[in-house]
Parts: sequence; C-alpha cells; structure tokens
Amino acid sequence: MKRARDTPKSTGRIEKDAAPPANDFALDYLLRSKVAQLADYFRKSIQQGKLLEPMPGTRLWSRQLGVSRRTLNAAIQELKREGWFTVHRRGVRLTSQRVTRRAGRSNAPRRVRMLLFGAYRMHLNHNFEALSPLREQLRLRGIELSWEICTPARLREIARQPAVEHELLLLASLPLVYQRLLAETNKPAYVYGGVAPGITLPFVNVDQAGAVHHATFQLLQHGFRELALIHMDVDAVGIRGALAAFQTACAEWPRQPIVAQLVPTALDRASLLTTVRRLAQSMREPKGYIVVAPVPVGMVVTALLHHGIKIPRPAEVVALFHPAEALKLYSPLTYYPLPVSKAVKELTSVAVQFFDTGQLPLVRKTILSEIARSD
Repeated sequence: MKRARDTPKSTGRIEKDAAPPANDFALDYLLRSKVAQLADYFRKSIQQGKLLEPMPGTRLWSRQLGVSRRTLNAAIQELKREGWFTVHRRGVRLTSQRVTRRAGRSNAPRRVRMLLFGAYRMHLNHNFEALSPLREQLRLRGIELSWEICTPARLREIARQPAVEHELLLLASLPLVYQRLLAETNKPAYVYGGVAPGITLPFVNVDQAGAVHHATFQLLQHGFRELALIHMDVDAVGIRGALAAFQTACAEWPRQPIVAQLVPTALDRASLLTTVRRLAQSMREPKGYIVVAPVPVGMVVTALLHHGIKIPRPAEVVALFHPAEALKLYSPLTYYPLPVSKAVKELTSVAVQFFDTGQLPLVRKTILSEIARSD
C-alpha cells in the first residue's frame, strides 16, 4: 500500500499556496495602502488556518512577502492593537483566544444599525455626510450598515426588543433620555456625538466646544466686543458644550466688557427668518457672528447684506460644521469643517474591533476641527 503522508507540522510560516496573487495585490493597491492590504491578508490567513507558528523573523518574513520591513512592522502593530498578534522580544505569536472567537463568528452576517432622531431631521446633515463613506468602509470589512430615522415611540420599541446577534447599534443625534434608555438595555451600542452624563458607552465625537472656543477668540482678536452664537434650539450634549465654551471664552478675554449673546432658533423657515431679521435690525456696533450648523449660514449672511451690513466689517461671520456647498458665498467666510474622514475612520475601527473580538473597545475619541477659509 502507498504510505499516507504525515500531517504537516506547524512551521510558523505562511503556506505558499496562501500567498496573495500579484494581480490581486496590484488591484487592491489602487484602493488601499500597503499596510492595510497586508493586515487584511494576515487576517484572512489566520481565519483559514494558513498562518502557522513559529513566525519568521521580520527580515526573512518581509522577503518572503515581497514587502519592506517597515510595511511589515506597521501591519504587525495594527494586528497587535486588534488582538490578533502578541509581540515578544523573541518574535511574533498568534493570540489563540482571539483566533478562536473570530473563527466562530466569521460566517455570521454582521451589521451596524445607525439610529437617528426624527425630530432632529434638519439636524441630520452631518450624519448623512458621514453615512456614505462609513457604509463603504464597513462594506470593505464585511460589515453591513443600515440606518433609521426614529420617533420616540420607535426608540422605546427598539429598547424593549431583545438584542439581535451580531448587531451593533450606532446612536447618532439622539436626545439624552434615549441615550440613557438604550444604554440601560445593555445592548452593544456606541455613540456618534456627545454622550449624556453618567453614560459609559464608547463614543466618537467632533470637538464642537473646542471649535466654538477657538472661533470666539478669533473674533475677539479681530477687535469685536459684541458676539452672537446662533444655534439650533435643542437640549443636546453638543449644544450645551458649545454654549458653555462660548460664554467661558468671552468671560476669559482680558479686555472687558464683552457682550456675549446666545441666539437659539428653530429650523423652520418662519422661525429662521424672524431670528435673522431681529439680529440684523438690532445691530448697532461691529459684531461677530458664529453660526453653528444646521442653522443655515447663508440665511444669516444674506439677512445682514439685505440690511446694508457689510462683511467682514462691520460684521464678521464664522461658520461651524457646515457642508462645503453651504459655504459657496460671494464673500469668503472663515469656517471650521466637519472632519468627516477622521470620524468615519474611528467609527469603523470601533465596529471592526467589536465584531472581531466580541467586545466593545473602550473608545472615547474626540476629533478636532481646524480653521479654514472658504473659496
């Protein structure tokens, strides 16, 4: 009889038939970095049982893979952060518990479910701006993204429903009471935006308060002694922080007195028109205006111009987190763009880590926005 082959031992290397085809690598390179590409290759090799211990040294391993040692080390560090690898002085090893959990979940459909509040419909632009790139980034990692604009009754119904396996809730633009309600269900969830006090959910947030604080100082440095912060009239964590930052910056300015005016407004057309007309009609001294999205900055600018008030003197307008299309005005404005790409990267990272490990990472990330000038 022909002697059967012995079962091969783990050799600590990637089997030759697991090597990525050159054509596939060339195609992926157009879309993704070499590090991300190599990290994906490692993940798939681990899932398929083709990456074996002991690992080669990085010098030999980089030659086998046809990449630089710098690229290899960066990919190793990425998988170390995700829990796939442990790195010792003697080399790289697989994290066996991590591999077991991942292998057990690899064939299950995975979904991120974004929940938005229907009463904030006109406040959802920044969420929709992130929706398409977030969906694409999650799709590349085998994760579906769905979204729903919810009424209060619908949010209470979702809170009562049992948790869905392999589903992660993304809470975006939810009032504090519904953040707390969903957090108390212990369903896997994280927040895009400000988190209510006492809630320990992971979150990714844009530093709106920091941008308001910086914009206030910019206007004060330009010599304005009267400032107005125009914002949506809603009780939200982000708005609270922005109002506090504005008032603190005005109070800290060494050359007093500073007149700091808070201008809340609803977003229906009649309310907006009433608000901007009053602002323009009441202006007597040079004044700086900070307009926080979703209050339309174009309406503020045109109201000032309609009443014969020139920009940037005697009035200067600073826009916060408005989409680029809203800033295409005749007179360029100073603005703080919403850092969508950074937010999407962090939101994607949380979801990937959750589905890979079965646990939510303790991410509490606040992203800064940098001052810019519209064309």
